[in-house]
Amino acid sequence: PTLLSTFRSLFQMAKIERLSIDGIQLGEGPHWDVKSQSLFFVDIRGPTLFKYTPATEQIVSIKTGTDPVGFIIPVKGKKDHFVIGEKLNITLIHWDTTSNQIVSKEVLDTLPEPSTNRINDAKCDASGRLWLGTMTDGKDIEDGAGSFYSYMKKGGVK
Repeated sequence: PTLLSTFRSLFQMAKIERLSIDGIQLGEGPHWDVKSQSLFFVDIRGPTLFKYTPATEQIVSIKTGTDPVGFIIPVKGKKDHFVIGEKLNITLIHWDTTSNQIVSKEVLDTLPEPSTNRINDAKCDASGRLWLGTMTDGKDIEDGAGSFYSYMKKGGVK
């Protein structure tokens, strides 16, 4: 079998399912957490954090405040701790997903961007460095208005 035929056979077996959650305005930033077997994601406009566990079909959600939230990434080795992007802030939160309470919230850094921008999405690499992008926070997307950053807790924003 060729690589192409293997690829095709994988997708013939694939099943696409819609996760139906009422009220989501702009769902984004999915992150699969292997340890909890859960999908974490955000509603940017909500602004709401979500945890979905497919095995139980349980959905837990919590509003973060009033600023748009662009991503959620679990912190390795720290149960219920997450890095999130709120407006232009990189924020560490302790979200107890059992009691559904935000126990603590600490702004780690703020991006040097115009107040008309927001964090759009982010991912971590294998070394724990956070890569994130920004964009305008309005309905009109402007060419060149956003930026791309890397962040390490000890080195800050670059």
